[in-house]
Amino acid sequence: MNSSVIDFLSGYGNGINEIKLKDLLTLKNICSADEQISTLFPPVEIGSITLVDQIVLLSLLKITQPKSVLEVGTYLGYSTTLLALNSDAKIFSLDLPTDACLETQFDSDKILTDGDVNDDFLRHAQSIEGAVYLKNLTTEQRARVNLIKKDSTQVNFQQAFGELDYVFVDGGHAYNIIKSDTENALQAVRKGVVIWHDYASGIHSDVTQYLNSRDDLKIFHVKNSLCAFAFAGF
Repeated sequence: MNSSVIDFLSGYGNGINEIKLKDLLTLKNICSADEQISTLFPPVEIGSITLVDQIVLLSLLKITQPKSVLEVGTYLGYSTTLLALNSDAKIFSLDLPTDACLETQFDSDKILTDGDVNDDFLRHAQSIEGAVYLKNLTTEQRARVNLIKKDSTQVNFQQAFGELDYVFVDGGHAYNIIKSDTENALQAVRKGVVIWHDYASGIHSDVTQYLNSRDDLKIFHVKNSLCAFAFAGF
């Protein structure tokens, strides 16, 4: 894996690099002969991930073959479930305590157009429904998933979870939160990958703004997805 990732990285410069899904799949095929993935039908809930996003997450999972995974933002546990179904990793999934959002009434139009309202809505939905998709896991798979209710900006990832190989950042979307989660993740990942959701999103523009400012990293945005990622330690 190491030499293949290094060769891949050598073809790109710092900043945002737009790549096709085929480019990522080609790297996956070089790093892993495993041709199968396990998935669920794409969810229809607001805030869930698309089929293309799923393939990005799972391709990077096969490339890095992590032992320890952190997901920032559990929501309903859909991506948590995908990560558990397709790896043997220990998975930590971090989300805010259930009392973090006191709002209970939402404007349906603003949910889809206002990033702050969208985040509040998702926090409310998560507090009501919980990680319902984890029901699709076996007892062994569920035992590898650790759900943690804390504010990510108040947690030192490395101290709390040890050395991480794979971090999926999909929690709060405000600039200061994305900055905090990113810096935290990069300190904890010795050799692996950090993935961000909602890059190029129409409503969560702070994710794009922050990642565009990181000209010290080689960041890859997979076209037609909301996923961006950066390899760390290579």
